[in-house]
Amino acid sequence: MYSSRQRWKLALCMLMLVILSGLPAVPTRAQTQVLTYFYFPQTGHYLGGAFRSYWERNGGVTIFGYPITEEYIRNSDGKLVQYFERARFELRVENNQAVIDLGLLGTEYIRLRGDIFQRVAPFASTASARYFPETGHSVRGLFKAFWDTNNGMRLFGYPISEEFVERFLDGEQRTVQYFERARFELHGNRVLLGLLGDVLAPCQLRPPLPPNAPPTGPVPEGDGRRCPPVIPVAFGRAFPEVSSPGTVLGFEARGYRPGETISMWLNLPDGSVREVPYTTTADADGGILVGFRTQATDIDGQWSIVGRGVSSNRQVVAIFFLRR
Repeated sequence: MYSSRQRWKLALCMLMLVILSGLPAVPTRAQTQVLTYFYFPQTGHYLGGAFRSYWERNGGVTIFGYPITEEYIRNSDGKLVQYFERARFELRVENNQAVIDLGLLGTEYIRLRGDIFQRVAPFASTASARYFPETGHSVRGLFKAFWDTNNGMRLFGYPISEEFVERFLDGEQRTVQYFERARFELHGNRVLLGLLGDVLAPCQLRPPLPPNAPPTGPVPEGDGRRCPPVIPVAFGRAFPEVSSPGTVLGFEARGYRPGETISMWLNLPDGSVREVPYTTTADADGGILVGFRTQATDIDGQWSIVGRGVSSNRQVVAIFFLRR
C-alpha cells in the first residue's frame, strides 16, 4: 500500500508524464508519449513513456543496456527514476518542462570503491587528445573518438580518470577510463560501456516481472535496507603474478582508511576459500604491502587474494597463478 506521501509523489510523477505529451520534439527533452510499455525478456523489466523515447533516441541497448528495474519513485527526492545495465534515467522539471538526466554512475562507483585519480598537467588540446580543466583529466585515441561521436558531454560527462589497465573478476585485463556517467572499456578495437548500473541498482527492484503484465505506473522504491552493501571491487597487485605452489608472494593494495585493520583470504581455483591466518594494518596513506604463502600441495590455476578493510568494508582483489 502507498503512504499519503507516496501517493502524492505518484500523482506528481503521473502529472509530469501527462505534461510530456504536449512537449515539442527537442533532442534533450522527452517527446510525445503514448503510455505503453515494452517488455524485455532479457531482464524481465518494462520500458515505456518518456524513458522509452529517450532510450530509443540516444543509443538504446548499445549505450544504456536493458532496463533492470521498473520506473520508480526515489525516496530521497521524489524523482521518477529507472536503472539500466549501463545508466540511470532521472526525470526532473525545469521551466515547466520535463527533462531527463543521466545519473552520475561513474562518479558514484569510484567514490564507493575509494579510488583517487591524480589530475594530469594541463596541455593544449589537439584532434587526438582533449584536456578538460573542469576535472583535470583528458580523453584521447579511440576513447575520444567514441566520446565525440556519441554526444559525450551529455551522455557521459567529463572524464574523471585517465585511461589505464584494469583487471576484471574474470581475470581479463582491459584498458578502461572513467567518466562522470560511465566507464569506457576497450575490447580489441571496440569501445564498450561498463555495466555500472548493474552494480548500483537497488536489489529490491531487481526481481523480474512476468510478460504481459506491465505496471500501471511508477512503483515505490521500497525498503533497500535488506540489500547487501554495494562494494565495488578494486584491484591490487599480487607478485610474482605466476609462481610455484609453496612459495611466498607479495600483496599490494590501496584505498583503505589509514590505520584500519585488513583481513585477508584466498580464493582457490576450485571455488573454495582459505582464510589468511593473520591481519595487517593500512599505513598512513591507506595502503598495505604484505607477504603470504601458498602450500606445496596447492592446485594449479587462477587464484586471488582479497583484502577487506574491517571498518571501511573496502575489498581489494589481486589475481595470481600457480603453475608447476
